[in-house]
Amino acid sequence: MTLALTRTVPPARAAELVARTVRVDELDAGTRDAAFALFDALYEGSDRARFDRDLAEKHRVILLRDRDTGALKGFSTLHLRTLHDLPGRPTVVFSGDTVVDRACWGQKQLQAEWVRVMLRLKLRHPHRPLYWFLISKGYRTYLLLANAFPRAVPRHDRADLPRLRAALDRVAAERFGGEYDPASSRVLYRTPHERVRDGVAPVDDALLRNPHVRFFVQRNPGHARGEELACLADVRLGDLLRVVGRVLWSRARR
Repeated sequence: MTLALTRTVPPARAAELVARTVRVDELDAGTRDAAFALFDALYEGSDRARFDRDLAEKHRVILLRDRDTGALKGFSTLHLRTLHDLPGRPTVVFSGDTVVDRACWGQKQLQAEWVRVMLRLKLRHPHRPLYWFLISKGYRTYLLLANAFPRAVPRHDRADLPRLRAALDRVAAERFGGEYDPASSRVLYRTPHERVRDGVAPVDDALLRNPHVRFFVQRNPGHARGEELACLADVRLGDLLRVVGRVLWSRARR
């Protein structure tokens, strides 16, 4: 009798990430290439020239790297501006392209670094409003805003705050011109744009039981075609501290 001996191979461990925020003009060619490769892996219809143009007009980028190898595993770009003609002269942080390698989903280093950046901005001018402006073609990005910032537009559970609605319409129209539809808060591109690849982040019945996901899908029915929902949140110190607490709790449970 012959005994067949087998050895169970444990699944590969996801890379442990470290986050760092740098100026866009500090990025070398290799990092730019790696960032586009990550972007192209998750989005269909990506265009390198458009990616480079979008990157060039940003001010900062959060880089996520493998702690052991230094390989780039994710990034998020940031554009900062001050609206001097609005009440309180709010600072607006626009989140551009944000991508994380699927093998690293669930880690909190990106959120922790983003909160660190926002805390620094808030503490620098504690009495000045701080707004987070983002566009979302996928529910995961929208959930980050909806779960963390109760004073945000649009939301399913409260009417738009007039000052936030006015600020959103202002910055979205300035950025996207006639492609922004203020009635729906959507960005409707006239030319083909990238969209989330099929199977990357599908919306199933279980997800639709979450009222924020259901609202996102109803408000942005063209998300699968690359249409985006424009959103704006009032980032208050207490909101940021709650996010810090969630991140620390998540790390403690690992």
